[in-house]
Amino acid sequence: MILGKITGKTSTSSFKFKVEHEAKKFEYVQVMHQNNGFFLAQIVEIEKTSSETTATCMIIGKRENNILKGLRVPPDPGLEVLRAEDDFVRKILGLEKKENSAYFGTLEGRDNLKVYLDLNRLITKHLAVLAKTGAGKSYCLATILEELLEYGLPIVIIDPHGEYNTLKYPNTKDTEKLNKFGLNPKGYLTQIQEFSPDTETNPEARPLKLSNNNLSTSELIHMLPAKLSNSQIGLLYSALKNLDRNADLNDLIVELEMEDNNSKWTVINILEYMKKLNLFSNAPTTMGELVQPGKCSIINLKGVPPEVQEVVVYKLLNDLFAERKKGNIPPFFLIVEEAQNYCPERSFGEAKSSPILRQIASEGRKFGLGLAIVSQRPARVDKNILSQCGTQIILKVTNPHDLKAISNSVEGITHETEKEIQNIPIGTALVTGIVDMPLFVNVKPRRSKHGGDAVNIFSSIKTEEPEVQEESIIKQAQEFKNVQGELLPIINQKLSLEDVKLMNDGKEVKQILIPCAMLRCNQGGDDFQLLIDLNKAEIVTDIETATGKSLLNLNLKEISGQQSKILKIAMKLKNFKAAELFAKSGVQFSELYDIIQILTKKGYLIRDGDTFMLSDELDDFANLEKLANYEKIDYQRIQYNKKLDKKYDIDKIKEFLSKFAAIKDLKECWLIKYAIDSSL
Repeated sequence: MILGKITGKTSTSSFKFKVEHEAKKFEYVQVMHQNNGFFLAQIVEIEKTSSETTATCMIIGKRENNILKGLRVPPDPGLEVLRAEDDFVRKILGLEKKENSAYFGTLEGRDNLKVYLDLNRLITKHLAVLAKTGAGKSYCLATILEELLEYGLPIVIIDPHGEYNTLKYPNTKDTEKLNKFGLNPKGYLTQIQEFSPDTETNPEARPLKLSNNNLSTSELIHMLPAKLSNSQIGLLYSALKNLDRNADLNDLIVELEMEDNNSKWTVINILEYMKKLNLFSNAPTTMGELVQPGKCSIINLKGVPPEVQEVVVYKLLNDLFAERKKGNIPPFFLIVEEAQNYCPERSFGEAKSSPILRQIASEGRKFGLGLAIVSQRPARVDKNILSQCGTQIILKVTNPHDLKAISNSVEGITHETEKEIQNIPIGTALVTGIVDMPLFVNVKPRRSKHGGDAVNIFSSIKTEEPEVQEESIIKQAQEFKNVQGELLPIINQKLSLEDVKLMNDGKEVKQILIPCAMLRCNQGGDDFQLLIDLNKAEIVTDIETATGKSLLNLNLKEISGQQSKILKIAMKLKNFKAAELFAKSGVQFSELYDIIQILTKKGYLIRDGDTFMLSDELDDFANLEKLANYEKIDYQRIQYNKKLDKKYDIDKIKEFLSKFAAIKDLKECWLIKYAIDSSL
């Protein structure tokens, strides 16, 4: 349809035309250039007088060799201005559906023109989702998370309000809206796992525990909720120097109590406060549990005090980034909600989590760690972090300081676009960075249920910096992908299925999958792996028969923190008298003797006159390295006859084993076992 003809002065960046048929602001138009064929433009303003209507257009350009190019010669006055065809708009703006792209919504004003986002570019360049409260930023981000879950990319969400756990459930409320976008309700129950430091407030979540071991002095000082003097810092350095690498907060407090310095009491009180937070454990949540192929881990901080949230986020992200740099966990996407609380602009203070978030923003993409910053106050978010976000999704923003922060950090926003941000309706988003120019998009409905009631990662790309050649995060993540019936983390037998069939004269051989967990442990300064059968609660030492050391002989008995401390000393001594243990423990003798009696009654110790020694069962656990397993986990497609059930809770097994060794990592896997007959 012809909308009018170009009139007046023109340039290579803009022109005006006299409107002869109905035209709307931000509508796309196309013009046949006198030299170079059709080019695309967008109406940015419409003015009316009593006699005529004039539209001002910004020239977008034309696409050559998949590159969007502007004009070198202004269009001639008198050229016809046409309403742009959908296919032409799609081609010029680069909105075609590509491999490893995500359906995000439809172009504003063009319900038939779907917008697809290159997920690989989205994540490698980092993402910022910015909007005033209630404008739908969490809803908008969740639509992208659903697409990532479809691809099986691991996701970790820092969720201070507990609103993302509804990803588990289908959105049956908006079935009609979903149908209009060609979608159906869907929940991601099997892919969502929720962790929280406060399981009383969040009873559906698994306990989140931070590592109690290997805390460096600088890391410990950074996490303390009070500033220490130089003499107190010196005390900490001295105490940690005297402890082995697996020492925990209890050991540190005991060591400080032995110091002859009155400054120690302030430090001890601070450490006791940290203990009472119940955040730290000898059996922490491992990074391998949080980052699993095809899983989304929600760190639910609802009900957790702000100062504790900072400690959790700092320690968690620090450990996650360290493990990703070592390649111990797969590439993943990190979402930080309410980012102004965890990485505030320096003029608004400094959070304990600020340094690690700055590091992830500047270095994370080199290691396959994508970052999404979500905030309702862009002006209060660290500008260094915002500037590292190559893609921005902006919803309604009205605060003048926030608008200024957005215009200063986002490329390609014009004065007209900045004014329009204040009037964006709910359900519409301005997308910049990932596309060649800012676009207004009607966001598609969520497949899953919305948690807040207010309203290609995937092909290889080259970064703009020639020295950094990044492999596609999705390509890496798919190597770890764990989808039942397709790819599974497997520990294979030495013999193949075909070999076993030949050895058994062609009899039917069934493949049974045993649920396991591979734990990376440290005992006595040495790292080793333990393979745990979660069906029988055994440490597997012989993978051919899938048998080993039972964990049930000591009945996974609960022992207190003080009993655990005494037990650790006893394991080092092997044989001892009560007086020897007293000299090493620093515990009052009457209390110590009661603890020895309890440990003896529970079967951990044996008494021979006035001498105590480890029981035979406990002696095995005191030397866990002899039960080590060095098999490798391979991710492969496999057909199987049966999967055995997980009968034992890995968290309880971790808690039990942490009495004897530091648990450094955990990876869930399946051990193949061959069965020659139908009996299993």
